Order: sequence, then C-alpha cells, then structure tokens
Amino acid sequence: MYLDYNRFLDNKGNTVLLMDYQVPYRSLIFIAQSGGYYAELNVSVQLFAADSLVIEQNITDNIGIRNKADTDKSSKSYLNRLSFLFAHDSYNILFTATDPNSEAKFSWHFQVDKLPSNALMSDLELNSEVRPDSLQYLPKFQRKNVLYRSEPSILINKDNSDFAYLYLECYSKLVGTKTLLNLSLVKDSLMVMDEYMDFVPKGTTESLSLKIPLENLKPGKYTGTIFMQTDETSEERDFEFVLYSEPEERFFLFNNPEEEYQLMRYFLGSKLPNDWKDASYAKKCRYGTQFWKNLAATSKRSVPDAVKLIQERVDYTNKFFGHQKAGWTSDMGRIYIRNGAADDIQRETSSDESRFVRKDYQIWKYTSGLKPVYMFIDIQMNGNYRLIYVENDDMEASNPDWMRFVGADFDTNLLNN
Repeated sequence: MYLDYNRFLDNKGNTVLLMDYQVPYRSLIFIAQSGGYYAELNVSVQLFAADSLVIEQNITDNIGIRNKADTDKSSKSYLNRLSFLFAHDSYNILFTATDPNSEAKFSWHFQVDKLPSNALMSDLELNSEVRPDSLQYLPKFQRKNVLYRSEPSILINKDNSDFAYLYLECYSKLVGTKTLLNLSLVKDSLMVMDEYMDFVPKGTTESLSLKIPLENLKPGKYTGTIFMQTDETSEERDFEFVLYSEPEERFFLFNNPEEEYQLMRYFLGSKLPNDWKDASYAKKCRYGTQFWKNLAATSKRSVPDAVKLIQERVDYTNKFFGHQKAGWTSDMGRIYIRNGAADDIQRETSSDESRFVRKDYQIWKYTSGLKPVYMFIDIQMNGNYRLIYVENDDMEASNPDWMRFVGADFDTNLLNN
C-alpha cells in the first residue's frame, strides 16, 4: 500500500491537508458476488496535537470490479483521497488500513506541520495523468473538470504515460509581479532537466501543472526541485519519482489507430477520449486497449475472445454489406457489429406512394436488451442500405422524413417488436 500527502492553502490562508492512499488490487482479497468481484478496506486516520487526539475519521472502502483478471495485475489499483483542515500548528498522524477478508494491516505514523500563511507555494503533487474529464471518474481528484490522477506510489510506468505531471499552487500577494519558476530533475547525480519559466500571477492563488516528458528518460529513480523566486523572497520544494518499464499486452483489431477509433465510436458514442486528435500513437494504442478491456468486462468475456467476436462481425459485414465502401463502415455494418445478427429480418419493397421510385428496405428486430428495431432502405438501389428509422437505441437517430422513403401507406405495425 502507498500513502502520500500534500498541503495547500485555502483562500483564508488555512492549511488544507490532502492525504492520498493507493492499494494494488493484487494486495486485496476479492470475493465473487452479484456478478462482480468485491473487496473491502477499513481505513482509520487519527490526528494528534500535543499528545491529544483531536480528529479521528473511520471509513470503509467498498471496491468492486468486473474483470477477475484485474485482481492480479500490478497496474490496477484503488485510489482514494481524504481531506483535513489544520486547526493546530502540527499534527502527529496515525494512518491504519485493514483488509477484513485477509486481516492484512498497513500502518504509518508521521508528523505534518502546517504551511506558513505567507508561503509562496504548496507542496508538489505527482500525477500520472492530467486530462479533461466530465464523466465523474475519480471525482475527488478533479479540479474544474480536469482529472489529476495522483500517484502516491511515486511509480510511473513509462509504457503507459507520456508525461509525469507536477501540480502546485503559487500564493502571492504581489499580483501582477513577475515571478521566476525553475524545474530541475536529476538522475544518478546528472542533471537531465533544467527549465525556467517566467509568469505573472493573476490572482493570489495560481494553479500550475508542469509536464515532465518521459520519452527520452531511462528507467530509474529521479529527484527534482521546484524553485520559485519573486523580487524579495524565494522558496523551493523537492519531489521524487521512479520511472519503470513494464509493457502490458495491447489489444487492437485494426493496425490503423484511426480505424480503431471509428470502431470505438460505434460503442462509445460521445464518451470517446477528448484528446484523441492530439494524442501520440502510443497513447492511442493505450486508449484502444482499454476499450477492449472494458468491452470484454461488459460482455463477460476474455479480452482475446471479445476481439475475436468483433473481428468475426467485421469480416461478416465486409463480405455481405460491402459495396462501394468497406462493409464494416456502412450503416448495416455498424448495427451488426454492435448487436450481432438480428433475431428477425423482414425484406420488403416500398410502395408507389413514396416520394421516390420503389426501393428495397429491411427491418431488423432484436429480442434482447431494449428490443431495438432498425429500418434500412436501399436509396440508390446499389446494395448500400441506409438507416432511416430506429427505436429503442439511444445511440442512433431516425431520419425525421423516413415515411417519405417508404410511402404514406406504409404499415407501421411492421415496426412492432
């Protein structure tokens, strides 16, 4: 288990202590129940001032996962954050965590002093990712809809991250005063990074997120310093992290990440990564791999079996729905790839009452889930059927003029499922 803390000042100059703890899934005992796997963690935090217990907080973390394979992966862990407001100059803190299923216990005793009210900057928070997030994933680690995933372990996997990020807050009553910030990084007594940045605080609290590129850094331990200087005062904070390389198995169906992205759109819709366009090739591969892992967990299959199933559907659509373009990119292909073969297919021809000459159309019905219904019509009579009507599928939309394609005398009872 890993534990780290960082101190920040609120708008009244009070010290806020953020305590982050992280426990790898493989360190917990998961029990199968209710279609998933669940573990518990009982956490107790006691804050002492002058040998008197002044704050005590006890919580129980209920940790649920869907994929049993994740319970033995070093890259999977549970992350949580506690927050305390300083009422004394210093605290002795006792942190205890217990797994009731294995009775394994972790304890750590340490002392923390409050930040001076005139401090220039906060502590440095190490993050493995910083990205926009509107889905409330790890909500305790979000600031203004941006997710800052902290790493209490100080372990950063080079194969899973393009950058290490440092989050800090700069405090200054000299709003508008030029301030110098220096970021230095050392490995094996050699300087590997030494960057200077001038900035002018726009407010009494200025939030900064600094990137440390990992591409050219070798695995090992790194120590660093943030040095801040104004006209009259200076201050510094130290940090450290360990960079390691442990490539995980990657899953993909298409060699081209952009084709993989189009396939992901079929299942994720608006939940796609916001930074895909600017992401590196390696990061796109990681997004794709996570998509397949999530799809496998949802369908209660292994990842290779999930990839194989979708590959079979893609092959089928290319064989039977491919005309002027690849079958998997057609409307029929998209629905088939997401839902598989329809339970009922009706093949008909539109009447003379339609706006157009007679067109072939098909109605697909499914009996599982929400029992969706889809109508496709061959507008150009070249085998490229277009989706014009959908029911019970929020990821698709009907053409508002769909009746004009099939005629005013179309029997809408054909759409009943």
